[in-house]
Amino acid sequence: MIVDRLTPASAAQMAALHARCFDSGWSEAELTSLILMPSSLTLGVLHDGQVEGFILCRKAVDEAEILTICVDPEKRGTGTGRAILDAAHKALATQSVTRVLLEVSTDNSAARRLYDQAGYSVIGKRPGYYRNGSDALMLEKSLSGRGQA
Repeated sequence: MIVDRLTPASAAQMAALHARCFDSGWSEAELTSLILMPSSLTLGVLHDGQVEGFILCRKAVDEAEILTICVDPEKRGTGTGRAILDAAHKALATQSVTRVLLEVSTDNSAARRLYDQAGYSVIGKRPGYYRNGSDALMLEKSLSGRGQA
């Protein structure tokens, strides 16, 4: 499995996949705008020219935020999400990022397992954060090798 940078040329496929993975998927225009931001990192897995999963991160100084990560529902459980997440951690670490932050729905048990296995810790909670009323857990991971930031 090869994880590589994605460009705006993949935005239409990314938008279609995002819509399959989330109640409120992001549009091609929104994804293109985010990909083009100088502070963004967009990585994904392509198979036969099709995006099977991707991650979109935004960097600010020595921190990064995972804005979204999604994997084709038919490809879940194959290690795609973990491969994408690990590749993002490595890429961000080379850009002097020492801490990664994200929010995940308390209802998303698969994503929560992925983040737990990747070494993320809960640092807070946002009640009713998502449109469906579910709470968001705020998570962090240190990339500095010195424990939590």
